[in-house]
Amino acid sequence: MDHKKTSNYHRHLNRRSFMGAAGRLAGGGLAVGAIFDSVRPPSAWGQRPAKETHPSSARVVDRFKTRLSFQISVDVGTLDLGLTVASAALAGGVDIVEMGTPLLKTQGVANVVPAFRRQFPDALLLADMKTMDGGAGEARGVYAGGGNILDFLALAGVDTAKSICAVRDEFRRAGPELPRLVFSDILVPHQGPAAQAVEVALRMVEAGVDAVGIHLQSDARRANPKLIEDDYLGDVARAVFERIGKAVPVQVVGGLSIAQAKRLAKAGLRAFVISGNMGLPDGNARYNLPPAEIQRLVANFIAEVSGK
Repeated sequence: MDHKKTSNYHRHLNRRSFMGAAGRLAGGGLAVGAIFDSVRPPSAWGQRPAKETHPSSARVVDRFKTRLSFQISVDVGTLDLGLTVASAALAGGVDIVEMGTPLLKTQGVANVVPAFRRQFPDALLLADMKTMDGGAGEARGVYAGGGNILDFLALAGVDTAKSICAVRDEFRRAGPELPRLVFSDILVPHQGPAAQAVEVALRMVEAGVDAVGIHLQSDARRANPKLIEDDYLGDVARAVFERIGKAVPVQVVGGLSIAQAKRLAKAGLRAFVISGNMGLPDGNARYNLPPAEIQRLVANFIAEVSGK
């Protein structure tokens, strides 16, 4: 990675202070994962995560609760394009690189996660797995490859949440330097309205997740554009944030426009995902734009929402 070109994003996080082990995991992570698989506690699949202190993870969570953070969703079909989009977004200032579900499914977790770690040794890497079952195994694959954050569907339920958090804690104990986090994605409108989404969020927090995402489903917003016009996502996100925002970060995703994100930032929310529309209100994916243009759009989104 060209560190001069990506120096912008270092102003958001002093990543080198807590991610020194990332590069070492890139080469040996999968082998480490195999070792963990053979020694994990028998009850890891269903136990409730213990309340353990992991300073590098705690610093990231605190940062996302108290300061604005931005994530790029790399929802593309090839590894080469994914690395190109991620590099441009990092240069534009994002804090988290999301290895999107389409990329992970078409190219494979065992290929994508280590490749992103090698290319971006200092970045926070999130795997949007859309996990619905078998959470421990999927989490182990992501963390062994050098990923920092496993994002699963809250629809999977509390048992899956606990199994993922248990694996997270195994990796935290084995490597104190590298942040290991679990995000739970609440899909709306399926898990709406706001009152229902709040109850789901509370269950996820109780199960031990580090952050909750409120995600306006892409199929739903295409089928019913009125969901965007009526700010359904904003209403649900604000309700969830009011209830759990002091406990964990609340992230918002779903084709966000700059105007939507600015309104939510004024309401106190701090964590936003930049989708393929790059903040423009038309909903069109722009992953195939030249990298310099992606960088410009990402930087503009961040500047506008940050009030700079």
